[in-house]
Amino acid sequence: MNITQTLESLSILTDSDALFCELRALISKNFTKTLANKDKIISFYEESEIPQRKCFLKFIKKLYEKQGNELDVTFAKYKTIKLSLVQRNALTNIYNIDIDFLNDEMIFTLNNTPRAFASYILQNFKGNESKFDEKNHKFSLKIKKSDFGLIEEIISRREHLKFIVNFNYNEVKFQEFKRNYKIQNSAKFKSRFSALANLLEENFEILGCSNKDSFETVRDSYLALAKIYHPDRHSNKSESIKNEYNAKFKKIQAAYEALKPFFKNQENFIKVG
Repeated sequence: MNITQTLESLSILTDSDALFCELRALISKNFTKTLANKDKIISFYEESEIPQRKCFLKFIKKLYEKQGNELDVTFAKYKTIKLSLVQRNALTNIYNIDIDFLNDEMIFTLNNTPRAFASYILQNFKGNESKFDEKNHKFSLKIKKSDFGLIEEIISRREHLKFIVNFNYNEVKFQEFKRNYKIQNSAKFKSRFSALANLLEENFEILGCSNKDSFETVRDSYLALAKIYHPDRHSNKSESIKNEYNAKFKKIQAAYEALKPFFKNQENFIKVG
């Protein structure tokens, strides 16, 4: 079932004969101003039928959200409701998902893809850490060494359950991602940088980070803290508060500067391989 809305209408398309007959019967029973043929029925707005319309739309919303979609029916009760039966396979949508790579994470931008697809992907990686960004319709997935075969199998296919998906990613960056991951998780890399990371622990803590965090995470934390404690933001406060914030700001800057060479050395090590 697919549902689209305009300012004037709400259109329901289904390729299920059973669902079409069920919804058609509900419309015919509850609404008087209708127009119908074999594969279509239209219900026109009638003020006295708003209670029935609310119930019908609530039912439609529930059905649609079971498919993993979202539907706002706030003003739909005032619209012309159109129900159509279409040929099987006519409802196939092609979804585009962008993939980026960062340290040990893959970042999926779902675009117009239903969130249900993210759940499907995550089911394949049940033990992996993941985060969903509702605002930007993205989710990130932490990768393990044993995952690459499954990842390649998933992104090489277009058909997944009821979804037809185009995975958009840069093949060169994907190969770099695999190579870098292998190096960063090698015994040689860990023995070289683990002890140094422990020595720099205090600087990570000042920035609110762990010594296992990436440079991008450390930089983002530094920028956020520097903005909070910057002297210009507190010029109207008392001298004691200004001095306290200024000291904190200097500690934040010093911690960040101390960590930059650490990450630069990691970057150079990875380049050499």
